[in-house]
Amino acid sequence: MIADAVEQLRAVDIGPLARLHARCFCDAWGVGMLRQVLAMPGAFGLVARWGGRDSIIGFALARVAADECELLSLGVAPEHRARGVGLMLLGATLERSAAAGARSLFLEVAEDNVPALKLYRGIGLVPVGRRPDYYENRDGSRTSALTMRCDIPLID
Repeated sequence: MIADAVEQLRAVDIGPLARLHARCFCDAWGVGMLRQVLAMPGAFGLVARWGGRDSIIGFALARVAADECELLSLGVAPEHRARGVGLMLLGATLERSAAAGARSLFLEVAEDNVPALKLYRGIGLVPVGRRPDYYENRDGSRTSALTMRCDIPLID
């Protein structure tokens, strides 16, 4: 099973989401940062659940401004990766963004994150720029980010 459901992030999910974000990224967003991000105009969060309402295995955080959606963060618990959870979350993000009037999606991704690049290229995102030394790694080194973009299909 991929996931039981992809749902709107609830207020009670913030703590578990912060813990999962820390498992996914070395520059993890804590509870305060997550609340700040979600309070931005047009921001929304989606979570993938497996094994019950309290089990978050993945998340997507995004915001829509005018006709663009920025994917702020997408992560999947390490033990649930390569099972389609990221694709489900990305698809739900595109649907929600299109319904809000977005016509394009953009994001930044570490240029050495091969699984994420495969996922993003698979739905049509293409590199449109590069941000040198954008991410800090656990060992203190830096990794550049690719800026990627794609059109969002219109919803009938």
